[in-house]
Amino acid sequence: MKKESIWIKMYIIALFFCGVGMWFSAQPAHKHKVCTATMLDRRIMKVLIANGVIKNDIISQHIKERDIKTAVWNEFYKVIKLKSGETVKSFEKIFRSIASSMKMGLSRTDNDDGSVTYKFYLPGKNYSNITFVNSKEPSRG
Repeated sequence: MKKESIWIKMYIIALFFCGVGMWFSAQPAHKHKVCTATMLDRRIMKVLIANGVIKNDIISQHIKERDIKTAVWNEFYKVIKLKSGETVKSFEKIFRSIASSMKMGLSRTDNDDGSVTYKFYLPGKNYSNITFVNSKEPSRG
C-alpha cells in the first residue's frame, strides 16, 4: 500500500510541474517594449517639430512590428528632407541625449548618397531609423 501511495504522489507532483511549465510557455510576449518604442518616437517627433520639421519635410515614414518569443516592439522609419542651410549636427546632440536618457545606443551612418541615418537601438532590437537627406537631392519615397 505504501509503494502505491508514493507512486501516486510522485505522479501528482510530476503533473503539477508539467502544468506549471505549460502555463509559462503559453504566456503572451511582453508588450512593454512596444511602449518603449512609442515613447521614443514621441520624443523624437517633439525634437523634430521643435527644430522646424514640418509635415512636408517628411519624405516617407513607416512602422514595422517585430515579434520574437519573449518580446514585441515597433521599429519606426523616417526619411526627412533638411531645409537648405540646415545640418544634421543640430539634431545629433539632442538625439544622443534622448538615447542616453532611455539607456539606448545611438549610431550614425553617413550613407553613400550623402544622407545621414541615425539608429536608436538596444542589443538585438532596432527601435528607430531617421534618415536626413539634403534638400537639393531628389526625394525618394
